[in-house]
Amino acid sequence: MKKILLSAAIAVLGFTQINAQNDDTISSSSETTFGIKAGYSSVALKVSADGAGSATEDLTGFYFGGFAEINLSEKFALQPELVFGNYSEDGESSGVLLLPILAKYKANEEFSLLAGPQFDYLTNEEDSEGLKRLGLGFTIGAAYDITENVILDARYSFGLSDRFDSDIDEFEDFDIEARFSYFQIGLGYRF
Repeated sequence: MKKILLSAAIAVLGFTQINAQNDDTISSSSETTFGIKAGYSSVALKVSADGAGSATEDLTGFYFGGFAEINLSEKFALQPELVFGNYSEDGESSGVLLLPILAKYKANEEFSLLAGPQFDYLTNEEDSEGLKRLGLGFTIGAAYDITENVILDARYSFGLSDRFDSDIDEFEDFDIEARFSYFQIGLGYRF
């Protein structure tokens, strides 16, 4: 599954780069730029069971990765990203690979709104015991261009898919759901 996600991200980024290089008539509103990003991140796992209530566990950490900004018009862009998040608690770390594919609306020269689906994949097999490793969420956020190259962005992604592995025999009689939510705030650098 890691290979599939990585291949998909490379294909999207590679296609946009090849397309940009082969088209000599690209205007400034339809160019593609690339960048790197890093910052603070937190993840929350919310588990609920049969109307008996719910419990949430929060972990904090950091993220880093890369992005492409494919300008579709003066006001709209597509922003696929490939980001690795590392979360730790009591000396133990968990890794998550995040693949958001965001629509970007440029409200003005500096401020943008972001929204779109986000796939996440738990990279450590032992951390995913009892959970499905691949999940889907929906992300909303905002970005502010501090300079032409430096970007500040914040976003929240709430889990849409149930991550609980219902194949575990000891829990087969219960209606249990588990969902991941992510919060990120950080800086990016556009090349």
